Amino acid sequence: MSALPPLEMDQIINIIYALYYFVREIIADFFELTIFKNNPDIALLYGDAFTILISLTAVYLILELFTVAKKFVRYLLIIGWVLLIISILAGMV
Repeated sequence: MSALPPLEMDQIINIIYALYYFVREIIADFFELTIFKNNPDIALLYGDAFTILISLTAVYLILELFTVAKKFVRYLLIIGWVLLIISILAGMV
């Protein structure tokens, strides 16, 4: 099996844009069928707003996840260094 060639930056941007556009269309279609039956023209506008907020929320949650992980790793490092120093000191006695 041949290996896939590495993606270039413009290809990655195109993939992200395609995903964004796909999600926006799904949300707008959902709005047209449910909430905005009488005025389907504004469904795309609200679809854009929802998609932007969903994207920002996902970025925020990812950053929060890394912040929590960073705190966890910080505590592990502190415990590790303290235990290492204690074991060195105990071995010297």
